[in-house]
Amino acid sequence: DEDRQPGLEVAPIMELLASMKSHCVPEEIDIRDTVLNDDDIGDSCHEGFLHKAISSHLQTCGCSVVVGSNPEKVNKIVRTLCLFLTPAERKCSRLCRASSSFKYDTGLFVQGLLKDSTGSFVLPFRQVLYAPYPTTHIDVDINTVKQMPPCHEHTFNQRRYMRSELNTLWKTDSEDDIPPETVIHTDETFTPDLNIFQDVLHTDTLAAASFLQVFLLKPGLALRSSYLAQFLLLLHRKALTLLKYIEDETQKGKKPFRALRNLKADLDLKAEGDLNIVMAMAEKLRAGLHSFVFGKPFYTSVQERDVLMSF
Repeated sequence: DEDRQPGLEVAPIMELLASMKSHCVPEEIDIRDTVLNDDDIGDSCHEGFLHKAISSHLQTCGCSVVVGSNPEKVNKIVRTLCLFLTPAERKCSRLCRASSSFKYDTGLFVQGLLKDSTGSFVLPFRQVLYAPYPTTHIDVDINTVKQMPPCHEHTFNQRRYMRSELNTLWKTDSEDDIPPETVIHTDETFTPDLNIFQDVLHTDTLAAASFLQVFLLKPGLALRSSYLAQFLLLLHRKALTLLKYIEDETQKGKKPFRALRNLKADLDLKAEGDLNIVMAMAEKLRAGLHSFVFGKPFYTSVQERDVLMSF
């Protein structure tokens, strides 16, 4: 297109790279810069809120958006969540800027964002939906934690919205007629649910136990950091065991997986939150795992719902 300005596509990428250069989370995080260095649980933020934030963060594959009015408070939670990421994932995370907020960027693991002067921050629906993994939304001003649906549902919603967008673009003579941030819902069969964040429904024992254990150890020493490193190794091992279990049960994917109840009992993942955390870790090791395990029953339930709604 001759009329298009060549800088339009490049500018956001340059802004992202510049922001990562100046505000990237370091590979090694000093635990003293996080909430997990407090003498006691609840010293700098409410115990229930912190546990829910960490649990949901792990359930959404380590992807979280932290919003608030105080940059120091936001960044403390960003660093805390990044303790539960690998060094490579931390490098793909960003602290918030004190002067003015960065825009939301798709594909970062954790990002801190400042609210505007009216106390609000609007996330761009389309970009959040097109993120590789579901996201946890954490508001440090009002201590709320919300999360997007799990990976298989996230992928389903992505594809459905993408089809809707493509249909609209086919019907439109010129894509310039559609502003880039427009929420498209012209396809009558699909109305996107703009309220994509939901309450954290499933409690866990894995993050809860490690969380309590951390605060039993003396602060200011390397003990807590070592314990967290061991906890992440444990999650990694559980994820590898889960993958092997599913491989064996399905002859490496040749048969559908029908042994979820047995898996939960055998791998001690009876709490729904525990299963979500280990599945999320395993999804990062083997993309498409959620869709393989949960996809068919989920699609069936969606089809049934669509049929019922059409009456």
